[in-house]
Amino acid sequence: MRIGKAASVLAGFLRPSTRLKSAERLYSYFLMAQPREEFERYLELAPDLPEDALTNARVYANRHRMLEVLPKGATVAEVGTYKGEFSRAIALTCKPMKFHLIDIDFSPLGEISIPVEKHQGDSATILGTFPPAYFDWLYIDADHSYDSVSKDLRAAHRVLKPGGYLMCNDYAIWCMGTPYGVARAVNELVIDEGYAVEGLALDRGCMFDMLIRKP
Repeated sequence: MRIGKAASVLAGFLRPSTRLKSAERLYSYFLMAQPREEFERYLELAPDLPEDALTNARVYANRHRMLEVLPKGATVAEVGTYKGEFSRAIALTCKPMKFHLIDIDFSPLGEISIPVEKHQGDSATILGTFPPAYFDWLYIDADHSYDSVSKDLRAAHRVLKPGGYLMCNDYAIWCMGTPYGVARAVNELVIDEGYAVEGLALDRGCMFDMLIRKP
C-alpha cells in the first residue's frame, strides 16, 4: 500500500504540469523571501493610473466581449499572432477593411483563411514603416518584456489615429516565474500621452486585456 501511494505521488510529480507549478512555487517563495527592495527589483511594478483616465472604463467578461465594442470595417493591426486564434476572432467580429498581421515568426500561425497582410520582423520596427495616424485600432500581444512592450506601444501611438484604440493583451506584471512589463508600459503611456482607459477584460488566469483610447 505504501509503495502504491509513493508511486502515485511520484507519477504526479513527473507530470509536466505538476513540475511546472512546483518550480513556479519554489521560485516565487525564494523571491518573496528576499528583502522588499530586492523583490521589487525583479518586478515591473506599474505606476498608479490617474483617476480622470478611468471615467468611462468598463469591465468585460473576457476579451472576446470587449472586442465587440471596437470599430467595424476599420484599418486594424494585430501585433503578435501566435496560432491565429484571436486573429480569426478579430476578422469574424470586426470585419476589418484592412487587416495587418505583424510577428517575428509566422510559423506557428499556419494557414489562415482570412484576407490579411503579413509583415514579418521586429514589431516596433515594422510599425515604424506605416504613416502617422494610419490605424483605427491595434491589438498588442508581442514580446511581454517591459522594453519591448514600451517600444511597441510608442510605435503604435504614432501610427494610431486620434480617438483610436489600443487593446493590450496580458495586462500583468508577472506570469509563471517571468516578469511581465505590460501593465507598467500601458500605464506609462496612459499617463504620458493622456489616453483614456475604456475597458478591462477579465480572464480566468488573471491575464487581463486593457483597452485604452488615444485623445
